[in-house]
Amino acid sequence: MTESETLTVGAAARRLGIAAPTLRSWERRYGLSPSARSVGGHRRYSPEDLVRLRTMLRMVEQGMPTAEAAASVRDQIYSAQSPTVTSATSVADGPRPGGELLLKPVRRSARSRAPEPGKLADLFELANAMDAERLTHEIARSLDRSGAVEAWTNRLMPLLVKVGEQWEQTKACVEVEHLASDAVAGGLRYHTRRALDRFKPDESARPVVLACLEREDHALPLLAVAAALAERRVRVRTLGAATPVEALSSAVRQIRPAAVFVWSSAPATADLEAVRSLARTRPSYRLVVGGPGWKALGEPDGWVNSLADAVSALVSATRL
Repeated sequence: MTESETLTVGAAARRLGIAAPTLRSWERRYGLSPSARSVGGHRRYSPEDLVRLRTMLRMVEQGMPTAEAAASVRDQIYSAQSPTVTSATSVADGPRPGGELLLKPVRRSARSRAPEPGKLADLFELANAMDAERLTHEIARSLDRSGAVEAWTNRLMPLLVKVGEQWEQTKACVEVEHLASDAVAGGLRYHTRRALDRFKPDESARPVVLACLEREDHALPLLAVAAALAERRVRVRTLGAATPVEALSSAVRQIRPAAVFVWSSAPATADLEAVRSLARTRPSYRLVVGGPGWKALGEPDGWVNSLADAVSALVSATRL
């Protein structure tokens, strides 16, 4: 295994959608240590480590105590095809269209300016100021105020696009991108937990499965879908990034969902044959696909163009 196939603590945390201190505390408390090492001897997370941690996260999200979930995965053997390690918000097949237009790195001040009363803070400015506390607060505030669909569409997605373009076009400010991605992932997970506590999912309805295929490492949009569905009392099973089609089929057979949503950020990670080969169940489920990767393949059946459309299709599937 080469060093490019493994991840640092920070990169692994971003891939999983959790904070780096949380990942470090799991290592100390539960013995979930990274198994790989860099050339310099530093501990790094392998693809197999990420599968173990994703399994644990799914258990925790479904209500299992963290210590119990950690104990259940710690001594298990997992295998995974090594994903390509890319920037946290970049697409898998390189720069976005228009990448020839260079963006200058934003000058960062020691302290970001406070917004005028009643005016929303500039998330991009907060990220470039490395003001993690205020950025996290503003993301949570946006989600609470507007709900997941509006906050993602008008605030969070534009932030991720801007910091991703800043990194891709200048190869600078990667720390800004990492901080922004971590804050958005943490905010969406926190909002989902609050929504589940507040609205209580409808246990009589079949759940929705959210996943990316095995070449797709960018799963933040799944967190946005999960948050919006939690607001609507829909049960969700999130498989996350880089899910082999065989594993997704196995989950579908076991869960028997009302709908399956598959995200793809780029044509290289969209596979029509794979989704068409997914297991069939009785009762049947609705297959919904979203993201630029599917659009590039000709907008196949079930393709949705926005988070709002995805949520509408998935909610309607649970009401059938």
